[in-house]
Amino acid sequence: MAKAKKTVRKAKKYPKKKLNVFKKILTERRVELMKQVTEQDDDIGDLRDDQPADPLDMAGNSSTLELMTTLGNHERTELAEIDHALSKIGAGTYGICEVSGELIAEPRLMAIPTARYTIEVQAEREKTSPGKVERPSRRTILSDDLPVMDDEN
Repeated sequence: MAKAKKTVRKAKKYPKKKLNVFKKILTERRVELMKQVTEQDDDIGDLRDDQPADPLDMAGNSSTLELMTTLGNHERTELAEIDHALSKIGAGTYGICEVSGELIAEPRLMAIPTARYTIEVQAEREKTSPGKVERPSRRTILSDDLPVMDDEN
């Protein structure tokens, strides 16, 4: 009886040219997020320094401060994901699913450049741990998007 040879397949990788495209996307997003986080930190500092005497204004400032802090935390999470993806590019493992070892589809990486898993693995993770799978925020919220309190409200 002939023994079946075990073939070890090396995981496919994206070509260097394609990796450079992903690196550019990730780097540009990182710069954008760093700017937003810095601006938010400045705004948060201003809000903390502003101590209105009116209880209604204090409540408004408190709500805005909490919202801005939460938004800043989401951006910091996304920054950590970007840094992880950039380190994977450097290590030559970008685009390879961290669970299955399969190549993550290019359209998925174009939509979510920080994706760690194939769509199938991600779906399974969400099914087995609903609500526990963290994803970075995709929408940018600017200070102009925040509710404005005026004297009439």
